Amino acid sequence: MRRRLGVRHDRRRRAQARLLPETVPVGCFSRVAYSAGTERVIGVEAPLPGCGYPDAGASAALLARAAVYQQLADGPPLARGAKVPMELACELPDEVRRAAARANARTLRSYAGAASAELERYPYAVAGTFGFGSPDQNESVLLHWLPGEPCVELSPRQLEILDVNVVRAQRISEAYKGGVAPLVSGSGGAVHGDLIEAFMLGFLAHCQGGVPEDRILYDPCADHTHTNFRNTSALMTGMGARFAYLVTDDSLQSMYMQEWTFFDLMGGSIDQRSLRDFGYLVGAWRQASVQMEAGFWYTPYRFWAEPRSGRGSFTCTGDIPFAP
Repeated sequence: MRRRLGVRHDRRRRAQARLLPETVPVGCFSRVAYSAGTERVIGVEAPLPGCGYPDAGASAALLARAAVYQQLADGPPLARGAKVPMELACELPDEVRRAAARANARTLRSYAGAASAELERYPYAVAGTFGFGSPDQNESVLLHWLPGEPCVELSPRQLEILDVNVVRAQRISEAYKGGVAPLVSGSGGAVHGDLIEAFMLGFLAHCQGGVPEDRILYDPCADHTHTNFRNTSALMTGMGARFAYLVTDDSLQSMYMQEWTFFDLMGGSIDQRSLRDFGYLVGAWRQASVQMEAGFWYTPYRFWAEPRSGRGSFTCTGDIPFAP
């Protein structure tokens, strides 16, 4: 009898894991509503019981992670094999890695103080977006800009050079101002030019979108959408977060980030690339935006519907050895 009950229990757990996040309370799914035809967030569903960020242990996790970033910002140059946050473990100029680490440390320390006194929980911990690079961006006045430096004015031509990144940064800014998440993140390295995409997105979110400097996190290492997902996961798990709201523009990347697209037929979906390049899946996502098709519920925990004491606590996005 015990064995039979155990089989039924396993089947129930497997069935639960196949459910969509909006139908399962442990998915902590919150829809984000937009004003039709605009970037403006007009409403977000309140977190379900047991969901929301920050939670009781958030401040301690934030301060511990801030200390890791600060050591990276102030310490000696990295030695091969040193354990490093995944989002800072690629080959980077020393000043770029230190600038990102310093900014992330400042943000997490600052928010740790707010989180300890936070009365309201946000549906998501982070509102993130991914960069789009092109060789034209080598003409940008932001080419050598680092987080923490003063804002500079961008002419219409300069904004044109930054292309869809302006929309993506605007969307994380609106999510922040709309109460979707208390922090924002920008992900992307110097992939198709010399401009660090994450820094560009942070500049736009702060200098154009009004997000405070100490509410922005940076990943300057990602080089493709599946790496954006993975490194944003590393940012999240490092600070003890389970759910993020990821946005993009309305063009190709939005379709690429849907649950199933024609990219699956070509062997180029996010899951397929992740398995090929990393050997594991980077998490689960599903569209959560209403009247805008480019906003997604995201978790790095592939078994998000499992109990957190079991497989639901498993993720592959921890710190990794530095291997330039």
